[in-house]
Amino acid sequence: MKHRAIRVLPYPNGMGSGKKYVKDNLSREVEALRRRHASTILVVLQDADEFSVDRIKSELDAELRSPRGDNEPIVYVIPRWHIQTWLAYLDGKNVDEKNKESYQSAYGKISESKDAHVFIDKLASDCRNNKQLESPPESLVAACAEFDRIRRLL
Repeated sequence: MKHRAIRVLPYPNGMGSGKKYVKDNLSREVEALRRRHASTILVVLQDADEFSVDRIKSELDAELRSPRGDNEPIVYVIPRWHIQTWLAYLDGKNVDEKNKESYQSAYGKISESKDAHVFIDKLASDCRNNKQLESPPESLVAACAEFDRIRRLL
């Protein structure tokens, strides 16, 4: 993917629920995306925690005035407890998405730094080359399917 301008909404760290913030802003951001005719992708990131990825997708879709279409450039990225589990998997660890704490301490600082790019670039390369992932976390499989859908639209 070519270098693109990325706009990240400020996260209300310490000012309430991040999930509520995503839900409160999703409809507005989707409507803005739908009004633009630029080549733009909206990436929505929210942890599923104890719920299924499908349940969170349904909850996010319910926040929209009109449903997300298959041809719309809206991607839901939904790790189970936190994205650090994906980083541990991409670092070669066997992971259990139901284990909330195992990976957060080991990969917490990495997930907030440029050090995560090594893992993300590896995943992007594997996906681009259609390399089959070995025993990936289910939520990562779902995210890859979202990105495959978007890649077909580009």
